[in-house]
Amino acid sequence: MEKTDIHIVGLGNLGTAFIKGLSNVNKGINLYLYDESVEVRKLIKEKFSINAVDAIPFIDKGVVILCIKPQNIKNYLENNKEKIGKNILICSPVAGLEIETIEHYVKNPIIRIMPNLLIGKNNGFIPYVSNYEGDYLSFITKVLHKLGSVKEFEESMFPVITAISGSGPAWFYELSHQLVNSGYELGLNIEESEMIIKEIVKALPELVSEDETFKNLVDNVKSPRGTTEAGLNSLDNDSFDKVILKAIKKATQRSVDISKELDNE
Repeated sequence: MEKTDIHIVGLGNLGTAFIKGLSNVNKGINLYLYDESVEVRKLIKEKFSINAVDAIPFIDKGVVILCIKPQNIKNYLENNKEKIGKNILICSPVAGLEIETIEHYVKNPIIRIMPNLLIGKNNGFIPYVSNYEGDYLSFITKVLHKLGSVKEFEESMFPVITAISGSGPAWFYELSHQLVNSGYELGLNIEESEMIIKEIVKALPELVSEDETFKNLVDNVKSPRGTTEAGLNSLDNDSFDKVILKAIKKATQRSVDISKELDNE
């Protein structure tokens, strides 16, 4: 069976997560890497034993994954569109970058995704939308499904998906960070507090199942008039739900704003 060429452009956090995930399941793919930074290419070589180069050549088959910062993406497309053959599948995980904006530069098949960094562990969530029917180059089946759970959405839902899924790990990391700080403020040393929270986070996935809601999981932990209920009541009194909703609204609006900025430039 012919292997699929995967070209990853931009080797920052997300690009590196793609490399990690695909390196775990590299059967059936050829991996090509690109980054302008000499230092980044050196780090990738040391970490993955894969040579990266500074720029794409002319590419006439496979998939190009554009892991480029939103503020740089339009300039990149303008300067490199002639290097991308018409049969190339363009995969964009760029926050705020709509398919219609990419189509101003190229007329290729395009799939827009919004993964999070958990794809590096092959258990991410990958929402997608495309401008074509079916599974072009079997990219969804052969690649995305190997990196995590995959689901198609309307593109209009991508701003909120970006806020709760793409940024999702940061919300849990920040909560964990504040729990660590709370333990420290109440007498634990920082190493002890960090260790306790990390052990909790590592064990949590074992308790999550598809037929169990998070509300049920909360109810399973608390008991009437117990310590957990006391803390949860405090969160409720301090409008924890509104704090979270406000954060997600702000992140969602920023995604909308980026889309407008990219479309109007």
